[in-house]
Amino acid sequence: MRNIHPGEILREEVIKTNELTVTDAAKLLGVTRTTLSNILNCKSDISPEMCYRIAAVFGGTPDIWANLQTKYNLRTIAERVKTLNLVPYRPLVRA
Repeated sequence: MRNIHPGEILREEVIKTNELTVTDAAKLLGVTRTTLSNILNCKSDISPEMCYRIAAVFGGTPDIWANLQTKYNLRTIAERVKTLNLVPYRPLVRA
């Protein structure tokens, strides 16, 4: 399953569904167009503050967006860590 950045969800399910431009959505959220564009293009994370802004403007809860971002970040890191071939630490048992 593809790891989906929450910015994609925001873009497709909120911005496009409501037929908003990035500029209009940025104004509603009280952020610059560049800030929102970076999120929608998966170049920036959705910050806790942005989670609250999205919930306040479009509904839902900040937790939804925060959880989507956290899950995305954890999956991304998990993929990177797998390539490191890390070995679990096993303490020596002393008799």
